Amino acid sequence: MTFVEQTRAAFRAGDTDTVARLSTVELDRARAAGDVAAEVEALGMLARVAARHGELAELHRLALRAEEVARAGGEPRLLLTPAHLLAGWARLSGDLPAAREFYARSIALNESLGQPRMVVVEQHNLGHIELRAGEIDRARRCFTQAHRATVELGITDLLPYVTLDAAVLADHDGDQLRAAGLLGRAEGLLAAAGQVFDPDDALEQTALRERLVAALGVEVFERARDA
Repeated sequence: MTFVEQTRAAFRAGDTDTVARLSTVELDRARAAGDVAAEVEALGMLARVAARHGELAELHRLALRAEEVARAGGEPRLLLTPAHLLAGWARLSGDLPAAREFYARSIALNESLGQPRMVVVEQHNLGHIELRAGEIDRARRCFTQAHRATVELGITDLLPYVTLDAAVLADHDGDQLRAAGLLGRAEGLLAAAGQVFDPDDALEQTALRERLVAALGVEVFERARDA
């Protein structure tokens, strides 16, 4: 496995200690070798660890450093990781206008570089920003586009995320029983893969569960989730 494959698998499994250890070693190697692309990816993984730990200032610092290194490298593709991380930082910080701008920029960059999977990821992320901002129609469009592309492109690892999107929308529409069932499906898909949600989506997961328990009560929620 490559460094990116190994660390992203560990990160999705919730093993941040392994991610931090491997990324620190890779960062030192990349800097010594003058490997700009590897340095950007190592900084990106360390930024993800900071996000998982709720260290938003460190996430921002590392994302900005990754962007600086990427710009110095002179290749547009190097900006993909920093663009995604800066959008995530804005989202986790609650800065909806900045998050919307960063996600739109990331979508445009990924489209221009032929990265359909990341376009789907960022559409999913942008949908949550629009929902929080009260732009329900925009959120539906983002979620619908993300779900359609996930199915059409066969991106199975994103199915838990677009299922979470559907659960959040069902809750917004007042169908808490359906929302609970969809949340259970999303969590089941992740558990079967031995994964956990990314930090920003984990917040959506927790907030949705709390809303549903408050609306339905613990017993009804658990029955609907496990149905």
